[in-house]
Amino acid sequence: MDARLFDLLPVVVCEIAPVRDENGAIVDLEWIDANRLMNESILPGGGSIVGMRVFEFDPAYRESEMSKNVIKVIETGEPITYMTGLGRAAKMLGKVMKTVITPTENGALACSHEVTDLAEERDAAQKRFELARAACDYAIHGIVITDRVSRIHYVNRAICELLGYTEEELLGKDVGILFGVKSFEPQKSLGNKVVTDIENGKLIRHVSDAEAFTQSGEKIRVQASTSSARWGSEDTMVFITYIRDVREERRRAHELRDALHRAEQATRLKSEFLANMSHEIRTPLNGVLGMAQVLAHSKLTTTQAEQVGVILDSGNTLMVLLNDILDLSKIEAGRMDLSPVPGDLRHKLSGLFKLHEATAQEKGITIRLFVDPSVPSRLIFDPVRVRQCVGNLISNAVKFTSEGEVMVVVTTEPQEEGAHRVVIHVSDTGVGIAADKLDRIFESFAQEDGSTTRKFGGTGLGLSITRRLARMMGGDVTAVSQVGRGSVFTLKFMAQASTMSVGDTTNMVHMPVRTPRTGLTGCRALVVDDNGINRRVARSFLEYYGIVIREACDGNEALEIMNRETFDIVLMDIHMPGLDGDEALKRLRTSGSLNRLVPVIALTADSMHGDREKYLSKGFDGYVSKPIDERTMITVISQILSVPAEETEALLAAG
Repeated sequence: MDARLFDLLPVVVCEIAPVRDENGAIVDLEWIDANRLMNESILPGGGSIVGMRVFEFDPAYRESEMSKNVIKVIETGEPITYMTGLGRAAKMLGKVMKTVITPTENGALACSHEVTDLAEERDAAQKRFELARAACDYAIHGIVITDRVSRIHYVNRAICELLGYTEEELLGKDVGILFGVKSFEPQKSLGNKVVTDIENGKLIRHVSDAEAFTQSGEKIRVQASTSSARWGSEDTMVFITYIRDVREERRRAHELRDALHRAEQATRLKSEFLANMSHEIRTPLNGVLGMAQVLAHSKLTTTQAEQVGVILDSGNTLMVLLNDILDLSKIEAGRMDLSPVPGDLRHKLSGLFKLHEATAQEKGITIRLFVDPSVPSRLIFDPVRVRQCVGNLISNAVKFTSEGEVMVVVTTEPQEEGAHRVVIHVSDTGVGIAADKLDRIFESFAQEDGSTTRKFGGTGLGLSITRRLARMMGGDVTAVSQVGRGSVFTLKFMAQASTMSVGDTTNMVHMPVRTPRTGLTGCRALVVDDNGINRRVARSFLEYYGIVIREACDGNEALEIMNRETFDIVLMDIHMPGLDGDEALKRLRTSGSLNRLVPVIALTADSMHGDREKYLSKGFDGYVSKPIDERTMITVISQILSVPAEETEALLAAG
């Protein structure tokens, strides 16, 4: 082949012969042939290097990688391949060169060509490898890479430190060594389905708890997360397992579960304690307030009447506090349930509005109710909770307003699937609340500041309970206010549209028709209560209105009396030793007694919101909570016995 063809190639080619001394040692090298690019790389200004001695031309060549490799090839007769960017040709071209040095008859032939892109890819791959290796080596949790026969190919430092092995002691071993077995059993550790997926060539992800064993035999609770991947040109499947020490995590989780259990138990005990205390407090309070009401009927001096009024007002304030604390306790214990029923929201709010109207008028302030025409006449909502929430907001508005007005505005916002968001704004022109105190007023036992409690009273529970109830109903309570100008509280809750029409009698309770009667004089009533004071209070109230009283100490005695005598109405305590009120009612309704259908009123210290509905659903005809309010008791009895409303009002007015 014509040597001139080498001048056309994009490679650097030269043949080098050794220069030896009299002892045969190589003391220099001589270029004996070179192509165009080789000449240009050594002599950029032109000329040929053929016949020139390398070390004489540039003594620095003596220590160059190229010269050392040429001498090595000449001495060993073995070819050498290497890459560099430091040679003269590489520097001149600004490239990375790959050089192949091959032994020849005269010395060695060096052929170099550019491999810059390949070198850059190699360097980038090397960097990625080093980064991945560092990420695995220094990971917090253990990493193990195995093949299809469970042989370990890689372990990181974390797994070695956790189990006390060196890398050399684990590489090439069966991964079972980490789990205290000689041979890893995939079916047992991963399950048949995962093993089947592996056999079918599917990639897997599997997480399970396991027991790892240290080199000394100590058991360690770990979480093993295994995934598979395909690797290499042969698409070999490898398995990457992350091993995490979960001893501390499990210990903390156990402590948290234990703490949660204790907290829930404490909450239940608190709720039960408060419920029991409520019953115990209401019984003596019933005696105090009952006798105070009886005393109010006596001929008293002005001073005595005022003193009795103080007793009644103080007792009623204590009742409000007791009810609020019980409500809060029930909510915190998760035992506050909603009971949505179809109802007329307009009617409910109108009735509630009238209750507060008299108080507002006494203070000389105006109170107005506006219900937008878009509010549906029938909605499904919890009337007890809505009444409680709105009542709290109106009560607060009236309490904190000394002049001006209180306005209640009701609108609805249609939602999807027949739902409605009910929005009730309660605004007042009262004292207002500082901006930095608005969040505080919704906390339990909190008001704007201590002076509020001293001036206006209250427990600081009303708004907290109202917000919690609103959120239970899918809404919330928010407030905007300005000191000296008043406040606007906004209650939102979700309600469903009711499909019950006016003539729809489904789900209606058909009460027995009772013959209207005139007044209560001559009425026979059986009072059933295990507490003598409670019976005394009830007797004092009822006898004043001409009702004939018979008493029983428990359910069994009451049933015996009702087998012999007839009554117009029964007032039944719920919690009694022996036979309680619930069971007594059941036995009465299923008996052949003369009084089988006599109306029975639940007379109980259970007075949390929702208790009235609970007892009515059990079959009681009415409900009166303790401490007994005389007007409430007479009103309930009159309604059940069909005494006309005007006659009831006349009776109460006369009393």
